This record gives sequence, structure tokens and C-alpha cells, in this order.
Amino acid sequence: MRICFVVADVHNQQPAFTSVYLALAAHRRGHEVRFVSVDDLSFLDDNNVLGTTTRVRAGDYATPADYARALASEEAVVEEDTLGRFDVVFLRYNPIGDGDVRPGAPLIDFGWRLRLAGTLVVNDPEGLRRAGSRMYLADFPADVRTRALVSRSKTRLKAFLRELDGPAVLKPLAPRGGEHVFYLRRRQVSNLNQIITAVIKQGYALAQEYLPESEQGEKRLLLLNADPIRVGERVAIYRRRAVTGANGAKAGASLRGKCDFGPVEARICDILRPKLLADGLTFVAVDIVGDRILELNVFTPGGIHAIAALYGIDVAEIVIADLERRVRLRAAYRTTFDPEAADVV
Repeated sequence: MRICFVVADVHNQQPAFTSVYLALAAHRRGHEVRFVSVDDLSFLDDNNVLGTTTRVRAGDYATPADYARALASEEAVVEEDTLGRFDVVFLRYNPIGDGDVRPGAPLIDFGWRLRLAGTLVVNDPEGLRRAGSRMYLADFPADVRTRALVSRSKTRLKAFLRELDGPAVLKPLAPRGGEHVFYLRRRQVSNLNQIITAVIKQGYALAQEYLPESEQGEKRLLLLNADPIRVGERVAIYRRRAVTGANGAKAGASLRGKCDFGPVEARICDILRPKLLADGLTFVAVDIVGDRILELNVFTPGGIHAIAALYGIDVAEIVIADLERRVRLRAAYRTTFDPEAADVV
């Protein structure tokens, strides 16, 4: 199997990155693995997507750190290649959240062209286009998501906050690096006008109910083909405790610990499954607070290193083995049936 990972920058891949774990697992299973930076892609007038790809040299790499070091070294092999010649192109870059750094990076369009030509693209480009918006959660039942309003109207935003009558988070609808994210106290008045002005200056705002359970951290759950990744009774889920920024909103997540997968999480998976399968979103990270979905990460789902450290589960091995299965099915049915279209892969 030939597999290519599209990332923000090949030379900035870190040992803890999920892309490195996936690539190392594929390398160990004997596959040809390449990386390409999103800025090194070109769309040719013959409808081919060309990339300046990088691969490590043949050999055994004991750890993800060894692999990442080899990938960034001068000994790595750099070659021009047509991405349509790969069995799998794995999109591991978020063109929406990185808009200020690489404005207009047409990754989804590149991916769509590859998919039309018959390449297995993960995740599906059209699904990424839909799920890339923070409004995507509105497609799910109200009882598994937080109450929210999308608007640029100060009047409507203030009215929603009054009706909510509790703490809230206000942030831009379109995620991007260094965005303005604010925690608002119940019935907060001080600086409210200035906060709303700062957020809507970037476009539409998302006002979202703040869940008290957030203080205990959120659960990160990894899904493959819309099912929880598991080995025996152990599920790939862990708790992340938030790091709070100066404005009171979440600034990151650094503390990790074990947690259980119970009936609440199982119900959320049941609700997510039909939509994720329909949109071709096969490798997804779900962030859960209490009994609500806080966020879906469909571009760069991560946490493989945390799962490995906490439980000894090799999620990367499971994902690559599933890709092998999908490639075999596609090859077997290539002239008579499209298993992707029937949601059976």
C-alpha cells in the first residue's frame, strides 16, 4: 500500500503528532509512506495533483521520535510524485483553522479531485467541507450539544446571553489561530460591548453555553468508522483537563488521565454514527463534557500518544490495518461496485 500524509509542514512534525504515529505504524507494516506539506501541492491542467513528497529511508525506527527525526533530516528522500498514484491520501491539515497562516490553501478541492479520480481520501473532502464549520454540530439532536447562537448582531447576542442566564463562551464562528475566545460570567455586563465588538470584527460570532462539568475536564474519544476504537474492553478515551487563559476561556489541554467509557458516551456514539458515516468522516476525535458534544475534530484528530501512554493501546496500528482492509475491498470491487458509496468500508 502506498500512503501519503498531507500536513502543514513536513519538517515540523513532532514525535507526539498523530500523523507520525500513523506513518510509523504503516512503515512497520511494510507500506510505502510519504509526507507532503500543503504548500508543496500543485494542481495541473491535466487534473493531476502533484506534490513534493518526503520519505524516510528504509530501516527500523524504534520510536516515533526516531521516525520524526529521520523525516526532518537531510537524509530524507525528497521526490516529486503524483498523489493520484497513492492508494491512500490522508489529509492531516486544517485549512480553516490555519487561514491566517496559509490563506486560501485549497486542500479540500485538491482532495476532492483525488477522490473523483479514484483515490481513497481520508477523511472524505466533502465531509470535511461540511464538518469544518462550527455550525456542523447543529445537525445533531439538541440534547447532545450545547445551546448556541450564531450571529453578528450585538442585540441578538446579548438577548441570547440573558435568556441563557448562565456562563457562556463567545468566540468567532470560523476558528483560526490566535482567535478571540472569551468566558462570560452569568449576567456579565462589564466589558460586554467591547468583547462582542472584538469577536464580530472577525465575522460571525458563536455564543455557546458553558457547561459546569468543564471544570473537571473534557473526555477525548477516538472513533474509527463511527465506532469507538477499542482493544478488548479498553476504549480509546481519556480525560483532558483544560488550561485556562487570561480571559477565562480554555487556552489548551495539557493534563491527561484515564476515564471510563459508559452509557452516556455509548449513546453519543449511536447518535453520531449515521451522520459521520454519511459524510465519510471515518477517523474523528470527539470531545465530550458531561453528556454533551463539545467539539468534533475531523481534520487533525489526535491523542494517539496519550492513549498509548495511558493504556498501551496502539491506535495507529488499528487505523492502518483498517485502511489496508478498505484498500483491499476497493481493489476487489473496482469495476463493479463502490463500497465507499455504500458505507460498508
